[in-house]
Amino acid sequence: MNMRLLWLTENYPPRRGGMAQACDRIVDNLRKSGIEIDIAHFSQTTSSKVIQQQNGRLFNIPAIEGPGHSLNCFYNLISSSEYKTRYTHIVAFGGYLPILALPIFKCWLEACAITLLRGNDFDLGIFSPSRRQILFDALDASSVVSVLSSDQRQKLAHFIDEDKIFTIFNGIDCKDWHADPTDMETAQSWRKENVEQQRKVVGLIGQLKAKKGGTFFLGNVLSANLEEKFHFLLIGDIAEEMAAWLEEKKDRLSYTRLEFLDRWELLSWYPACDFIALPSFYDGMPNVLLEAGALGIPVIAARAGGIPDVLGKDFSNFSFHPGDKHGCRAALWNIANLDSEKRNEVGKLLKSRIESDFNSEKETEEYIRLLGKAHGSSQIGFMKT
Repeated sequence: MNMRLLWLTENYPPRRGGMAQACDRIVDNLRKSGIEIDIAHFSQTTSSKVIQQQNGRLFNIPAIEGPGHSLNCFYNLISSSEYKTRYTHIVAFGGYLPILALPIFKCWLEACAITLLRGNDFDLGIFSPSRRQILFDALDASSVVSVLSSDQRQKLAHFIDEDKIFTIFNGIDCKDWHADPTDMETAQSWRKENVEQQRKVVGLIGQLKAKKGGTFFLGNVLSANLEEKFHFLLIGDIAEEMAAWLEEKKDRLSYTRLEFLDRWELLSWYPACDFIALPSFYDGMPNVLLEAGALGIPVIAARAGGIPDVLGKDFSNFSFHPGDKHGCRAALWNIANLDSEKRNEVGKLLKSRIESDFNSEKETEEYIRLLGKAHGSSQIGFMKT
């Protein structure tokens, strides 16, 4: 079947963060498989721009004048004689505008609709009075819906038919993702110069905002009197509240703070860490989990979102229920007392699991299967009777 997708998103490079990274990876792999995809990226740009890419186009669309104006202007553009295209699928990939536009664009463009739910779309949207009905309209209009975790599937199945739901885990290209000798040397050199030998290095990487549980995690380090055991490597955009908290605790916590880095730059920093921390209160499936695990670096993590799908029961000593301070402290004590040989064994086990079950090839195959299912079950219109 020949497919041509219109992919609606607020998260695509040069925007930073895990969702933009995942969007880029998924679209690129689907295009390489032969599927044509036009991306509509709603961003803070001031003017529309159309860029020809391999197997599709990129529409950079201003989203600064309100949703109604942005979506009407975009529809004018893609319905013009210059860009009018027969789409088989309309895909909403995260964010307010894609979810809002999906049911209407489905009808106007006479294509099947797909919602690819990311973490915040459901976790926050379901509890937002202004966004809940918009979310439900998109779900109702969709022939199929994909989620990132078993947990999200279970929650969503209370609202829509479960046979519409696909669970597609994030993937990583393990063949391309590795630290070379220069990366290892850089990491070890930094560690030797900046970290006392007896301390384990724990990394917190990404957009360190409230949902990620950074202050909760570090606060439990202090409550457990383990601050002498660790040095923390904080890389990314840190929320103001967390930055202020860190400033207050700077005499008690040993840490290094770095600005946001590109994922390839992180290859010189991941190997400096003994563990990566993922203490989220709620989450989708963090790319950091796959990146660290594919390098053989074990994690200490909350069992939120897709994290337990990756960790399973083998890593229960290093995980805890989201927001459980006692469980968090127990996990911290476990990693504090873990010797290097056992740590390496844990890292190898995680790496093996990611290579076999969470690779980008499997991820792409699942999205192709989803697209085929959507096309076979599509219906125009979305309002319930």
